[in-house]
Amino acid sequence: MTSHSTTYSGDVTLNGDEQPPVKLVAPENVYVKSGAVDGDLKILNAEYVYTNTAAGETADIGPIETEVSGTIEDGYIEPGGASGDVLVVDAEDVFIEHDAVDGHLQILGDEQRFRDESDTAPLPRTQYDDSLTGWDRELDVTGPDTGVSVTGGRNAARIKNSTSEFDLYLTGWNNSVRVDGHGSLRLHFVGSNNTVEVSAYTNVTVATETGHDNTVRTDDFPVEDLIQTSQSAAYREAFIGRKKITYQVPAMDEDYCPNCGAIADAIVERHREDAFFFFGYPIYQFEAHGGSYECEECSAYAHPDVRLSEAERKDLFN
Repeated sequence: MTSHSTTYSGDVTLNGDEQPPVKLVAPENVYVKSGAVDGDLKILNAEYVYTNTAAGETADIGPIETEVSGTIEDGYIEPGGASGDVLVVDAEDVFIEHDAVDGHLQILGDEQRFRDESDTAPLPRTQYDDSLTGWDRELDVTGPDTGVSVTGGRNAARIKNSTSEFDLYLTGWNNSVRVDGHGSLRLHFVGSNNTVEVSAYTNVTVATETGHDNTVRTDDFPVEDLIQTSQSAAYREAFIGRKKITYQVPAMDEDYCPNCGAIADAIVERHREDAFFFFGYPIYQFEAHGGSYECEECSAYAHPDVRLSEAERKDLFN
């Protein structure tokens, strides 16, 4: 017999105050975060289940102590949000993160299930730099060191100045994230129609892809970043007199790098000139050469400078 029944309209969050076992009835979406359920979790008659926690064992749910029903839109089970067993009945979509259930996870009667094995397990949620949970919210994060999580629907996050290797965990649907910087991103999806856009200098590894229609887009490499000296800058520097100059120009007609053979977004051609200049204009060429190419895969200028500054060397070795 249920000892306590509560009727809600809108969103519901389980944060550990409810007496288990807890029954959640007919929510639209349920988000079960890492470390959410101390006991067993049983999902009955859901339409779509996206899970990064393995299911299969029988969940032994005892007599329900707390029933949560009504017109429930989103149900969130936070880390430590259920101190015992949880039963979810007639949900539309259920999203279950890594290590969300300490006991058994049993899924019965679902229309479709999505599950992917991860080569790289994410860091514990408590170690993440920042997180966002909810509907149609925004988050700005600068320079994350360990991880960022976005849970819910139609959220937008912007991650700036990333230089470290960090996790990005996306749970839900129609979330969008923009990542700028020179960091390395380990991406975990659990859901659908999520979009991640990254700068050309961000390295991305999709560690978990549970769901469908999730997209990762990488910016084209900016060709101007391969140009050490432009033609106009070289001419200005030559100014007056006979000078030997070197400059680079975009090779717009090349799809493959003639130097390394890579399919590249940005290719430049290196030119050398021996000329007599008058106020930055070559009035006579003694010699001119071109045909030397490089792209973002083979150019030294395509990668960040990893050399330590003098101050960084002192801090490291002192």
